[in-house]
Amino acid sequence: MNAQRNATLWRFIKPFRRHLVGLLMLTGLMSAIGMLPPLLTRAIIDHVLTLGRTDLFLPLGIALLLVPVVSAGSGLIQHVWIATVGQKFVLRIRAAVYDHFLKLSLGFFHANSTGKLVSRLMEDSAAVQNMVTASSVQILSDLITALVSVVITFMINWRLAILLLIVVAAFALNYRLNVARIRITNRRFRQSQDRLAGGLTNRLTGSLTVKTYGAEEREQAIFREQSDQVAALFEESLNANNTFNMNTNLLQGLSHALIFFSGCGLVLTGEATYGDVVAFTAYAMQLLWPAVRFSMIAQQFQNVGISADRLFEMLEEAPAITSAPDAAKVGRVKGAVDFQHVHFHYKPDAPILRNFHLHVPAGHMVALVGPTGCGKTTVLSLLLRFYDVQRGSIRIDGRDVREYDLQSLRRQFGIVLQESLLFNATVTANIRYARPGATAEEVTQAARLAEIHDEIEAMPNGYDTLLGARGVELSTGQKQRISIARAILADPPMLIMDEATSSLDSESEKKIQTALARFLHGRTAFVVAHRLSTIRNADTILVLDGGRIVEAGSHDALLEIKDGRYRRLYESHASHGVLSEETA
Repeated sequence: MNAQRNATLWRFIKPFRRHLVGLLMLTGLMSAIGMLPPLLTRAIIDHVLTLGRTDLFLPLGIALLLVPVVSAGSGLIQHVWIATVGQKFVLRIRAAVYDHFLKLSLGFFHANSTGKLVSRLMEDSAAVQNMVTASSVQILSDLITALVSVVITFMINWRLAILLLIVVAAFALNYRLNVARIRITNRRFRQSQDRLAGGLTNRLTGSLTVKTYGAEEREQAIFREQSDQVAALFEESLNANNTFNMNTNLLQGLSHALIFFSGCGLVLTGEATYGDVVAFTAYAMQLLWPAVRFSMIAQQFQNVGISADRLFEMLEEAPAITSAPDAAKVGRVKGAVDFQHVHFHYKPDAPILRNFHLHVPAGHMVALVGPTGCGKTTVLSLLLRFYDVQRGSIRIDGRDVREYDLQSLRRQFGIVLQESLLFNATVTANIRYARPGATAEEVTQAARLAEIHDEIEAMPNGYDTLLGARGVELSTGQKQRISIARAILADPPMLIMDEATSSLDSESEKKIQTALARFLHGRTAFVVAHRLSTIRNADTILVLDGGRIVEAGSHDALLEIKDGRYRRLYESHASHGVLSEETA
């Protein structure tokens, strides 16, 4: 791991350095306490049993009983401390990575699948957490040791072996009394993790919507709130597990003392030897060998190293699009747009826009038409500054978009896409996403303008109806109209619509066209559409091909061009109400 990654790791660890030092001291104390039983045992054998110092029998016995009680209490503190620090540590990493995700450009999300990002954020960060809590034991080794110990204890002394089985029954009872609580709390915790992961996937998939409405800070706050809920349920699960573990440790310690004193009683009656007692006790305790624990931890550190590298790769990813240090924050633009000799490509050998030049007066509606790959969506992405031009400039109200603060720029736009994204939240929350402070009346008015109000009212809980992931309970047309209501509520000076009415039936589209005509009055709009009803209303229609404007003008003006591209499209497909761009 290089120096930069060491510094990054230390940045995460630094807030917990005092906790880690305390844990080291506690571990040292527990190790010292763990050394006492053999010493106390030796004292009893050498002084009480051998030399007859019966006056020491009671104090040494009390000391042996106190050791497991202190060890169990210390163990509980240690487990809670380690788990709590580990959970806070991993939440800190996840919050940092998620915050970094929100700062990255749209190209990063196009290059990385949502599943990959979720895996890095959730699974790899959990693996790194194991670095803090990598002290677990191997279950298989415990099982083998237990089986061998039972066989040997019966070979040594069947009376003590029966007592050992009674102790095992106490362990089984402890499990029986705690397993239901452990299962329920663990299930709730895992379900909360699933909800967190599901919401995260939903929002990462909707990164375009998040960035369009400048909601990065709000999304970070929502993520932190959901993470806190997971942490609270984790604490419930942790308490259930630690209660079981504490009882287990206490039973183990008390059984050690019980079996040892019972063995001593048998020695006094001549039914067992000193060696029998010592050997039986050693086998009964089922100790784990340090070498087994060390090999397990070493393997965990290998896995942690891989996960840490994967997380650091994400944190080292630099945003391609950032606000300049002196970027301008504006309240509301007028909406005049100029593309000045713009050149753009995603790959150097595949240019998309070539010397693209366009002036759009404030308040005008521009429709973009052309074959797939001609640059329609690219024009919109550059306008929102999801990408930066390689040459030329794009200006809004005479100022280069690169001089605007990113969030300030994107808040000037409302956006409605062909594939509408709805969050796993209520109808009101989905519409209000564009403007969190909007009143219920404003939400309702936006829904009325989008011709979706009556259908919302018919839902089980009206505007409080919870929509599923990506709005699966709604038809495509309903989702699109809610998305349109969200854009209307934002009240932006500029609007971008990419096939916004493509999934609507003719009646719904006609209603929305009327509503949008009122809403678009005085606003600058860029529309990608195939439907003639939408295109015909535009002030200017641009026919694109090969990254250039080959024709421009109003619907009527373009029809006047003999053998014009737009006229051929219109004459070929007007009867269907849709222009097929592929035959341009």
